[in-house]
Amino acid sequence: MADHKIFSFSLEGIEAMVDRLERMEDDLDRRLETALTRLALKVIHDAKRLAPIDEGDLEAALVVGEVKRAIAGMYIDIGTSPEVDGYAVVQHEGFRKTKSGAIVEMTPGEKTRSKPSHGGYMPGKKFLENSLKMNEDLILQELKSVLEGG
Repeated sequence: MADHKIFSFSLEGIEAMVDRLERMEDDLDRRLETALTRLALKVIHDAKRLAPIDEGDLEAALVVGEVKRAIAGMYIDIGTSPEVDGYAVVQHEGFRKTKSGAIVEMTPGEKTRSKPSHGGYMPGKKFLENSLKMNEDLILQELKSVLEGG
């Protein structure tokens, strides 16, 4: 006769465990949303200090969206309000293309040149990109802290 081992387990308390896991997930989502919003506001603050100011009001057009959820996680949009997107891209990249196809390099005007450097970068082109570079370590550190439960 073969030896048979009997395994048994109990599902007592599974509802409490599921409830606890759901609360932990909700808490993590709230902390991530708060961190993403705070970090996006910091990036935009720095971008405003680096934005050119010779024409228009690019600084005022820099905005932070709301945290959105996707299958792969959460994200937050930063950039400019839609009505200035074309102008903002030209200012950010530092050049524009004429109707004839010629490339015209944008140079900082007097007002932009009078702005002080910020975070090791001069105001003008690549203001959003440079702001993200300035904050990259902070972003990684803060998100790591949230994900580790800090």
